[in-house]
Amino acid sequence: MLSRISIWKKTCCFRALKPKPHRRPASPHKPLFLLMGVWAMLVPWVWVWPGLVNDPMFWHAHELIFGMAGAALGGYLLIALPSWTGPKSRHRIGRLPLVLLVLAWGLGRGAMLAEVQGPVLLLSVSLYPLGLAVLVLPPLWHTRSWQKLPLAGVPVVLAVADLAWLVRRQSGVSDQGFGLALVLGFAVMLSVVGGRAVPAFINSRFQGTDGCVLPHRSLGALASGLVLLALGGLGMGMSALAGAAVLAAGALQAFRGFAWFRNGVFAHLDLMLLWLAWAWLATGLIVLGGALLLPDVMAVAMALHGLTMGAMGAMIMAVAGRAFMARAPGRLQASAVQVAGFASVGLAAIIRLVFPDAEVLGFVGLAWSVAAWSLGWALFLWPALRNLAKPAPHPVLSASRART
Repeated sequence: MLSRISIWKKTCCFRALKPKPHRRPASPHKPLFLLMGVWAMLVPWVWVWPGLVNDPMFWHAHELIFGMAGAALGGYLLIALPSWTGPKSRHRIGRLPLVLLVLAWGLGRGAMLAEVQGPVLLLSVSLYPLGLAVLVLPPLWHTRSWQKLPLAGVPVVLAVADLAWLVRRQSGVSDQGFGLALVLGFAVMLSVVGGRAVPAFINSRFQGTDGCVLPHRSLGALASGLVLLALGGLGMGMSALAGAAVLAAGALQAFRGFAWFRNGVFAHLDLMLLWLAWAWLATGLIVLGGALLLPDVMAVAMALHGLTMGAMGAMIMAVAGRAFMARAPGRLQASAVQVAGFASVGLAAIIRLVFPDAEVLGFVGLAWSVAAWSLGWALFLWPALRNLAKPAPHPVLSASRART
């Protein structure tokens, strides 16, 4: 009897002292990246589905910026938050806040699709960006991560910009140039995020070899300043000044891209996608600057697709796709499906810029561009869906610690 009691005590003590299995934190970026891919795939079909909305041009631009890019921003911020706040931080995104955030995103998209008007629309589109800010800003404030606060505050800027755009339209005030200003603002954000990520990933992959590439942050700051100057020029009606500034910004970003290129980049497919996405940023700025200077050669609305479909689409896909790439010791491995999706998005941008009216097999270039874009994001969704139920590896966007 005593022996049984002793055994029972030892067993209970062992169970009490036995450490609980480690549970990886939730993967809050995955639902947002999934929604982003689905919405990116569906939004351009407004051009081939007559009567879906009353103003397809506005709805298309609004939903690509605030719907697709907004979801991409949320996924990126929720990925980066644990590394920004530190491994010892207790701030983790639970299931309920994530569900509410996803519902808020869907409510905004539904309100835009149903063309709701008045305060209901303004409230619906504001819930997602403001909810995202509520999730991200307090942890950074508590951990005193002051350097990350400006980027984490972008959702608030998005909410204000969206409200300003919608209020202008509801008031009957001309919103001409508002979409252009928003796209240029996103170009600045891509310059900041991509300008850190691309050289950092290249240096991490090729560390220990012949030197490292320099980020050229001063050139990036100058390019961003030129884009902001262009925004001021557009506001004062000085399109020539704006065109020259955007053109110069594109040239500076192209120089940074050339400085980052090194032998072996294209042998690492994940790095190749990032580098080509940066090339799209430089190209989009140059094309837009040329259109602002020579509007008779190319319409500004057409040239904008170099930044939206080309730069935004490629950079978002290259960065978000890293969360679903296979892990190898010290590196990520982009799959053939992911490379094909990236190539399809790039092809869609080229068709939209160069051959929008060309007719092939009975379909005009616009329809082919929509099909290529949608195919690209459908291919992006394939590995995302396969990895949806799996725990997120750590770190999510880097392979520097993935030595398994």
